[in-house]
Amino acid sequence: MKKLSVLLVVVLIAFAAQSFAGVVLVAKTTAEGGRGVEQQNSVAKTWVSGDKGKTMFEESASPLMAKGTYIITTDGGKTMYLVNPEDKTYMKWDLDSIMGMAGGAMKMMNMKFTDPKVDALGEEPDGLIAGVPTVHYRFHTTYTMSMSFMMMKKTSKVVKEEEIWAAPKLVDAALGIWLRKTPPKTGNDDLDGLIKAEMGKVQGFPLKRKTVTTSTDEKGKVETNTVTMEVTELQMVPVPDSTFEIPQDYKETSMMGTGEEEGEESNPLAKMMGGKNKKKNP
Repeated sequence: MKKLSVLLVVVLIAFAAQSFAGVVLVAKTTAEGGRGVEQQNSVAKTWVSGDKGKTMFEESASPLMAKGTYIITTDGGKTMYLVNPEDKTYMKWDLDSIMGMAGGAMKMMNMKFTDPKVDALGEEPDGLIAGVPTVHYRFHTTYTMSMSFMMMKKTSKVVKEEEIWAAPKLVDAALGIWLRKTPPKTGNDDLDGLIKAEMGKVQGFPLKRKTVTTSTDEKGKVETNTVTMEVTELQMVPVPDSTFEIPQDYKETSMMGTGEEEGEESNPLAKMMGGKNKKKNP
């Protein structure tokens, strides 16, 4: 009986440790190259516990994800919200859907991707990043991008060299709200399928990612963009459930609201698209 009691205590302690275990990390993204790429510069802090996650932007050059805003999920990233504490608002957040909106503009410009190809070049154990062992993956992606809008036509050959240092021991699903294995969709089914098939094989989550994209147009003009994301701090610490709660007095907005109510606030996406949002109670 005594042995059974001791075993029960051990099990309860182990269960408690799992229940309150979590990950807290800080990731820095730097970008350089062509016009607009600097909007990707940011410093983001993430709290994760199983399927629950929160990423707050401590520094950000993006109008979509301003300093102080944060992304939150309680179901492993299936449903996410972008929360703005300054306006006390939140909206459903789906990066792929946003890229889909951009895809509408791409169709207007008759933008097409042809000859897509994605090759996995290597996979080998590497050193520590933020104190965690990683596996180094390398990918080589090529495609031709063409567009035709009014009197303007342009064709570019694109080469993308991507390196990912992933931590296979990190498995909490909510890490994916910031440490994505695959980039946002391009809108081309063939290219997106190839990228998902190859990069989907990455085990764990990226603690460092470096992407060098080189575009060469028909006149021989070359443009190179480099984006690097790296986790600079990582701790395994308890994270309370209250971390992942949206305050009760915050109002829900939509990505593209009508903006008809008094006291309306424009969310970042609406500002970029020239519209405003309509507030509603959650």
